[in-house]
Amino acid sequence: MKQTNGIAEESLKTKKVRAKLKKHFEKIDKQVTQQELNRKISEIHRWISRHAPHRISVKEKSFSLFDENKNAAQISRKIAAITLQLKHQFHQNT
Repeated sequence: MKQTNGIAEESLKTKKVRAKLKKHFEKIDKQVTQQELNRKISEIHRWISRHAPHRISVKEKSFSLFDENKNAAQISRKIAAITLQLKHQFHQNT
Protein backbone atom coordinates (compact mmCIF):
# COMPACT_ATOMS: atom_id res chain seq x y z
CA MET A 1 0.00 0.00 0.00
CA LYS A 2 1.39 3.39 -0.90
CA GLN A 3 0.82 6.54 1.12
CA THR A 4 -0.52 9.79 -0.26
CA ASN A 5 -0.36 12.94 1.85
CA GLY A 6 0.03 10.92 5.05
CA ILE A 7 -3.07 8.82 4.34
CA ALA A 8 -2.78 5.14 3.50
CA GLU A 9 -4.37 3.92 0.27
CA GLU A 10 -7.69 2.11 0.70
CA SER A 11 -7.57 -1.65 0.72
CA LEU A 12 -9.16 -3.62 -2.09
CA LYS A 13 -11.90 -4.77 0.29
CA THR A 14 -12.70 -1.16 1.26
CA LYS A 15 -12.82 -0.11 -2.39
CA LYS A 16 -15.24 -2.93 -3.20
CA VAL A 17 -17.52 -2.04 -0.29
CA ARG A 18 -17.42 1.65 -1.24
CA ALA A 19 -18.39 0.80 -4.85
CA LYS A 20 -21.18 -1.48 -3.62
CA LEU A 21 -22.57 1.24 -1.32
CA LYS A 22 -22.35 3.83 -4.10
CA LYS A 23 -24.32 1.54 -6.43
CA HIS A 24 -26.89 0.87 -3.68
CA PHE A 25 -27.43 4.60 -2.99
CA GLU A 26 -27.71 5.36 -6.71
CA LYS A 27 -30.43 2.69 -6.96
CA ILE A 28 -32.30 4.29 -4.04
CA ASP A 29 -31.94 7.75 -5.60
CA LYS A 30 -33.52 6.48 -8.83
CA GLN A 31 -36.53 5.21 -6.86
CA VAL A 32 -37.20 8.65 -5.37
CA THR A 33 -39.40 10.26 -8.01
CA GLN A 34 -41.94 13.04 -7.85
CA GLN A 35 -44.67 10.45 -8.37
CA GLU A 36 -43.45 8.41 -5.38
CA LEU A 37 -43.18 11.56 -3.24
CA ASN A 38 -46.75 12.51 -4.14
CA ARG A 39 -47.93 8.98 -3.32
CA LYS A 40 -46.24 9.12 0.09
CA ILE A 41 -47.70 12.59 0.79
CA SER A 42 -51.16 11.26 -0.01
CA GLU A 43 -50.56 8.24 2.25
CA ILE A 44 -49.53 10.52 5.13
CA HIS A 45 -52.61 12.71 4.66
CA ARG A 46 -54.86 9.63 4.74
CA TRP A 47 -53.16 8.42 7.94
CA ILE A 48 -53.67 11.82 9.60
CA SER A 49 -57.35 11.87 8.56
CA ARG A 50 -57.89 8.32 9.83
CA HIS A 51 -56.43 9.19 13.24
CA ALA A 52 -58.05 12.64 13.57
CA PRO A 53 -60.65 11.48 16.16
CA HIS A 54 -57.82 10.50 18.54
CA ARG A 55 -56.08 13.86 18.37
CA ILE A 56 -56.25 16.29 21.28
CA SER A 57 -56.92 19.91 20.48
CA VAL A 58 -54.01 22.06 21.57
CA LYS A 59 -56.46 24.83 22.47
CA GLU A 60 -58.17 22.54 25.01
CA LYS A 61 -55.03 20.95 26.43
CA SER A 62 -52.30 22.92 28.17
CA PHE A 63 -48.80 21.58 28.16
CA SER A 64 -45.26 22.77 28.63
CA LEU A 65 -41.87 21.34 27.90
CA PHE A 66 -40.39 22.25 31.27
CA ASP A 67 -42.08 22.51 34.62
CA GLU A 68 -39.14 24.21 36.36
CA ASN A 69 -38.59 21.10 38.51
CA LYS A 70 -41.97 21.44 40.21
CA ASN A 71 -42.59 17.75 39.60
CA ALA A 72 -39.61 15.50 40.17
CA ALA A 73 -39.19 12.39 38.08
CA GLN A 74 -39.86 9.08 39.79
CA ILE A 75 -36.82 7.38 41.27
CA SER A 76 -35.72 4.28 39.39
CA ARG A 77 -35.64 0.90 41.13
CA LYS A 78 -31.86 0.81 40.89
CA ILE A 79 -31.47 4.19 42.60
CA ALA A 80 -34.05 3.24 45.23
CA ALA A 81 -32.11 0.05 46.00
CA ILE A 82 -28.83 1.98 46.31
CA THR A 83 -30.53 4.52 48.59
CA LEU A 84 -31.82 1.75 50.87
CA GLN A 85 -28.39 0.15 50.94
CA LEU A 86 -26.73 3.45 51.88
CA LYS A 87 -29.34 4.14 54.59
CA HIS A 88 -28.75 0.67 56.02
CA GLN A 89 -24.96 1.18 56.03
CA PHE A 90 -25.35 4.64 57.59
CA HIS A 91 -27.50 3.27 60.43
CA GLN A 92 -25.03 0.46 61.09
CA ASN A 93 -22.12 2.94 61.37
CA THR A 94 -23.92 5.28 63.81
